[in-house]
Amino acid sequence: GAAPPPRTAPTAVDRQMDIFSTTGHFDELGVGKPRRISPEIGLPNGPVDEDEAAPPPGRVSPRISRYEPEAEPETESEPEDLAPAAEPEAAAPPPEKLVSLLIAEREGTQILGENIHAALRAQKLEYGMRQIYHRMASGRPVFSVASLLKPGVLDPAQAKGFSTPGLAVFMVLPGPMSPNDALTDMLKTTQALADALNAEVYDGRKKPLTPAAQLTLRSEVDAWARANRL
Repeated sequence: GAAPPPRTAPTAVDRQMDIFSTTGHFDELGVGKPRRISPEIGLPNGPVDEDEAAPPPGRVSPRISRYEPEAEPETESEPEDLAPAAEPEAAAPPPEKLVSLLIAEREGTQILGENIHAALRAQKLEYGMRQIYHRMASGRPVFSVASLLKPGVLDPAQAKGFSTPGLAVFMVLPGPMSPNDALTDMLKTTQALADALNAEVYDGRKKPLTPAAQLTLRSEVDAWARANRL
């Protein structure tokens, strides 16, 4: 049969969308289901070390006679300064942090697609992967904007006749910008989009994004950045 197509590594946009989806944000708004992760199946008595496994009946494990000296490894005869240096262990990547905001029309009505795309272009957001918009920096997404309607697509070719109850703006840290600069850009852009669309901004818990809520969000991101030395 034909060989299966090669698997491609997930992109940064894929990671953002996957993390945003699995948090339940889309599900709360009727836009999808979080992924299920199958539990790992462990061995009843833990893994078996092959070196410690007992030999089958009738066989005896070979043993070196105490009268026969072991051959010394060739590397021991080399000068110490020529021995390869041990490679330092790579530092573990920092835990990812999701930051999300919602935009909903003030009167609770649908936002028209043509108005949405005009507002997105005015903020210099780029349409691209996953058929949604992104703020890009160094070829990577800083944050992304998707529709609240499943599956989040905002295709400019379908702007005419399209409408949605709101937009999701989300970011996964760390990204291509410093966490604080990325959050500042995200907050400013989200508010500008809301102003252009006669809409309000809400936090990830669907509460109005008041000045106090913004300060709390900034404090959370700042604490995360300091804890991870970013």
